[in-house]
Amino acid sequence: MLFAFQGIGRGGAAVSGSIDAAGQKEARAKLRAEGIFVTAIAEEIAAHKKKYALPFLAARVTGKQMTSFMRQVSSLLTAGIPLMETLEATMKQCESPHFGKIIHEVKDRVRQGEPLAEAMAKTSADFDPLTVALVRAGETGGNLAEVLTQVADLKEAALRREGIIKSAMVYPVILGFIGMGVVMFLLGYVVPKITVIFEDMGQSLPLPTKVLLFITHMITGYGFIIGALLIAATAWLGRKLKTEQGRDRRDRLLLSLPVLGSVTKAAVLARWSHTTSVLLSAGVPMLKTLKLSADVSQNTVYARGIEKASDKIREGAGIAASLDESGLFPPVAIQMIAAGEKSGQAAKLLMQVARDQGAELENRISVLMSLVQPALIIFLGGIVGFIVISILLPIFDISQKLG
Repeated sequence: MLFAFQGIGRGGAAVSGSIDAAGQKEARAKLRAEGIFVTAIAEEIAAHKKKYALPFLAARVTGKQMTSFMRQVSSLLTAGIPLMETLEATMKQCESPHFGKIIHEVKDRVRQGEPLAEAMAKTSADFDPLTVALVRAGETGGNLAEVLTQVADLKEAALRREGIIKSAMVYPVILGFIGMGVVMFLLGYVVPKITVIFEDMGQSLPLPTKVLLFITHMITGYGFIIGALLIAATAWLGRKLKTEQGRDRRDRLLLSLPVLGSVTKAAVLARWSHTTSVLLSAGVPMLKTLKLSADVSQNTVYARGIEKASDKIREGAGIAASLDESGLFPPVAIQMIAAGEKSGQAAKLLMQVARDQGAELENRISVLMSLVQPALIIFLGGIVGFIVISILLPIFDISQKLG
């Protein structure tokens, strides 16, 4: 690690520069040995990032990279490789320069005596609170390798759910873009050329044709204004959804929609039950587990319900009963949680709930796509059909008058 420093040399003159060291303590010791009294010191990389990096341009660690890192560390630790050598090996194998720097900094902090969980938490926000809590529990329980495998499985499951949703949306999105492109081409280029003929003839036009001409006139005459208004509305909506009130309204709407609501519920329950199972099996206390699992539910309605259940559990109520009162969990999941609570196998049964909800999610997405795709085709076909009919109607009228 490079550290930029300012100080006073042996002759009393001000000096500045950079020095390579494993940590700030070592850098100060080296400078002291050279007779330099340090007045300020900071890591060069961190200072550079803070000054010049923009949030939307900053490099990020992908889910696949983090999952691979966790699994590699787990495998090496299981093989008996010391932690420092494990981090060194994963750093060398890392293909991302950004993530490689993060691992290097984690390794330096561990070398200075910090626990791995603390090193991760202080180094980068890419190590989320859930990961840090699990690593801390693994270090405390002496089963770090096993916990890291569970963390990797958890992140892989999240990536798999995201992949299912994204792959299901590819066809409708492509179809929508192509369809809207065709419609805009017809309205912006083809229809104006044809309507010139109708206007020159000066005959009365059918209502559908008048509507089409009005839409075409709005697009060709005020297209830029309409586009700017759409962009402004999208930006306003995006900012609104970042507020707590906006997120709450969005999440309530998603849960209330037919079909899409069931997809949202299955996704949230699969994520929550898997996370809770991993946390409990790692030895994280129940109340801390519920706090972390509420944070990763990614739904304000469920997060609020879990937090209320946590308050009741803190007061001595049962886990299953407290969650059941929220009205957000299906009866089968509640029964599984109750059975696990009685038998002491809550983590195992919650993992089964996660598998069931994962399968339910795939089924729900299949149903949703079976409805969305034909509906989109019918919608786009209706628009194109309206344009064609609006053009053909006056042509038929002309042909009848000429006949």
